Amino acid sequence: MLGTEFVNTYAHLGIAAWEAAAVELAGQSGLVAWPWVNLPLADDQGNTAVLQVQSDVLAVGSPEDYVRLPLLPSTAQTIANMTGTILPTPWIAYQIWRASHAKCEPHPLAPNLGPNLTQYAQHSDAIDKQLEALGADHGTPVAGIKKHVVVSNLMLPHHVVIFGWYRPSPPALDVFDDGTRIPTDDRQRQPIQPRSNLHGADYVDYSHGIQLVAGTCTVNGQTMSTADLYQHPTLSRLVSNEGALRTPRYASPVPPAPDGGSQNDAFGPAFVAATPGPGEAAFTVSGARRGRNW
Repeated sequence: MLGTEFVNTYAHLGIAAWEAAAVELAGQSGLVAWPWVNLPLADDQGNTAVLQVQSDVLAVGSPEDYVRLPLLPSTAQTIANMTGTILPTPWIAYQIWRASHAKCEPHPLAPNLGPNLTQYAQHSDAIDKQLEALGADHGTPVAGIKKHVVVSNLMLPHHVVIFGWYRPSPPALDVFDDGTRIPTDDRQRQPIQPRSNLHGADYVDYSHGIQLVAGTCTVNGQTMSTADLYQHPTLSRLVSNEGALRTPRYASPVPPAPDGGSQNDAFGPAFVAATPGPGEAAFTVSGARRGRNW
């Protein structure tokens, strides 16, 4: 199903209908096959890891016609469990932004209509226009486009944790969180959204993004479950600045795929060649999907 068709079909049916459709599409390889990119990480103890993350947030449709789709945390977790993937931590969200080749200026919409598929599509289009202005090819690792739905030790039952929406640096600071509570429209605030668990698990709006992380990673040269890394008593410092996570997932009626599963089941292999620009982190990508090169 193309993104335009998805919006036209489900916008008037409500969030329950379009989120159920997104889960169904995930089971039919109907999600956009963004490239999987390597994200190298290191801690101050000499440990290293390489995670694979999708270059953009979850979207339905095709590479030519898609809509980026915010989701409730339970739905996002269900799709992650189905596809052998996992949601990022706040620290990973920050590292994705630092390594991304195309850093966008956040594009808030007013009024915020909450769960509104038409507004989701409007925001997705605005992101694409900005990426086009930046000269970013399809599948280029991007950041600054959405707040991340994250897993964190701030997680509470029936709540969602959101974080991020970084401004380009420079002029903004390259910091994880500047620790201030100045107004969100102040251009000195970085990021726009500090870690927050104030919203209930039934809340979502156009600014939320679901960026998936592969279910397995490489740690000190050895393959490891990403969920296990999140919860490791010492190695978790590679992916978390709040200690080992008490839980790496939101509640979902669908159990995680065994052994992390294969993230390619829903998206297909989706890799392109990419080279970091001057001064950028070593975000690397390679490969192609269904004969289309990006």
